[in-house]
Amino acid sequence: MNLTQKIIIFAILIIIGLAIFYKIIMKKRFTVAKARNELEAWKNLNEQDSKAQEMLVEYWQDGAGWEWITNKNISDFAAKYAWSAAFVAFIMRLQYPEFPKSATHANYTVTARERAKEGKKTFIAFEPKNYKPKAGDIAVKRRGYTGTLEGLKTTDKTHGDIVSEVNNGYITVIGGNVSNTVKESIIPTENGYITNKKWFAIIKM
Repeated sequence: MNLTQKIIIFAILIIIGLAIFYKIIMKKRFTVAKARNELEAWKNLNEQDSKAQEMLVEYWQDGAGWEWITNKNISDFAAKYAWSAAFVAFIMRLQYPEFPKSATHANYTVTARERAKEGKKTFIAFEPKNYKPKAGDIAVKRRGYTGTLEGLKTTDKTHGDIVSEVNNGYITVIGGNVSNTVKESIIPTENGYITNKKWFAIIKM
């Protein structure tokens, strides 16, 4: 192989690497943009509003795979079941087809944990001390669950929010079914890490 051929191969590898990096960045940007759009769409709404319930049907069908939920039965269904995981899955699946349809946050968190063990590079779960969340990732906290990421089962009660912005000393997250609507919240950080023990996993997308 002569010098020219080596240069060509090296250039191709650089282009491929940049394309992969660009794809990862753009997927995260689209994810955050969609989460912000949903946040705006829910402004001044709660889960009992008819406009909101139209969106809930979409979350349940496309995010959780519960296709039996329709505009005809959503009014009875909305107040009985937490829809926060379906909200996250609905948004994530638009850019990440490998993201599982999920009615619980533990379901996709366990999948991300196992992907990390398999050596995957994206959609993988970390303990908060080992990874600084970035916009487009998911921060998962306890909601009755008291164990660790390693011990998590798909039936355990947890809650996840999509990271929308990273700032010095805090991040902002967008979550569904927060006070019966979609809200943006703040999580304090130290040197970029979430140190509050309520959060036990960060999912890198």
